[in-house]
Amino acid sequence: MGKVKATLDTNVMLSIILEKTLGREFSRIYGAVELYSSEEILSELARVLTYQKIENILKQAGTDGRTALETISRKLKIVKTDVKINVVEADPSDNRILECAISSRSDYIVSGDKHLLSLKKFKNIKILSAREFLEEIYSKIIS
Repeated sequence: MGKVKATLDTNVMLSIILEKTLGREFSRIYGAVELYSSEEILSELARVLTYQKIENILKQAGTDGRTALETISRKLKIVKTDVKINVVEADPSDNRILECAISSRSDYIVSGDKHLLSLKKFKNIKILSAREFLEEIYSKIIS
């Protein structure tokens, strides 16, 4: 199997940072998957990491938002988005994920966002939850 390309939504990156299980599961596939993000998505993640509730969780884990952002950024390939998309009208910020996926030529979008998940597919890019994505990747790695 060649390298699979996946664009991660902000909520998935946050879950990887905060949930040890999901973080471990993603660490098992790093060699088989190229994970993508954009400056716009990382800016949103940086903003979310400053929420008091998130800062408290990170502090309890012995880290902070800046360190968490740097750590996850090392796992990602950052692309400059070269398209503008307006497909998700209910939540226009979700369009940044679609733009990144198109610009990176991703095979998957991994998201927990109901607006994106309801699309199921966008321009031949499968849109899956983190669990669905991991199951699909595990089945490809094993087969």
